[in-house]
Amino acid sequence: MSKTWILGSCSIETEELYNNIAKELIPLMNGEDWFYKASFDKANRSSIDGKRGPGLEESIGIFERFKKDNPQIRITTDLHEVWQVEKLAGLIDCIQIPAFLCRQTDLLVECAKNFPIVNIKKGQWMSPQNMVKGVDKIKNVNPNAEAWITERGTQFGYSQLIVDFGAVDVLKEHYDKVILDCTHSTQRLKPNGRTGGDHKLAERYFKVADIFGYDGIFAETHPNPIEAYSDGDSQIPLTKMKKLLKNE
Repeated sequence: MSKTWILGSCSIETEELYNNIAKELIPLMNGEDWFYKASFDKANRSSIDGKRGPGLEESIGIFERFKKDNPQIRITTDLHEVWQVEKLAGLIDCIQIPAFLCRQTDLLVECAKNFPIVNIKKGQWMSPQNMVKGVDKIKNVNPNAEAWITERGTQFGYSQLIVDFGAVDVLKEHYDKVILDCTHSTQRLKPNGRTGGDHKLAERYFKVADIFGYDGIFAETHPNPIEAYSDGDSQIPLTKMKKLLKNE
């Protein structure tokens, strides 16, 4: 498993869930280069009624307690506004820029100043050539910050994402690491207008990332995806992670 892993649930949801998922993943990832992931606020939900998570202030306490109990585990989360940078600096080991904010210059610049790793989720409407420019916004501000990019699918029509495996070579010429998001890349629009996905396809992406030269894998997992706050259709069931990680 010689790659970088970003694993965890889509949303923190509750502190109990956050800790329980970690308990399952930590022994599986012993000795591996990995980051534990969960979002404190799903601020870009399609519907105003969508569950967003516990929010920043409550989640800071969750992160602090988790790091106190698990100082060896590096954590990552996303953020959405510049004022949130100061709140998370020194606590989060790798900050994630959401796909819908991948070109927000002020956000990228402030993150480069305050975090050792800035992981940009590639907007599904962005070409690899356009995404290359994001590196400059990080490196010109802080040459020591690592600039990562996570491929999360390219928009195909209005309602489907596909993975352009040829993009990885273009991106690797510029970014320190290129990660494949196995789960968000499966998103599809359901007939009712809600966002769906395909966790079985996510598992296939999980298995072929090495073949195409990705430096790592991003995958969301949940003990009961059907009850997840968000992206339940694309999250990989937690019970399947052991076999996937062992490539069984």
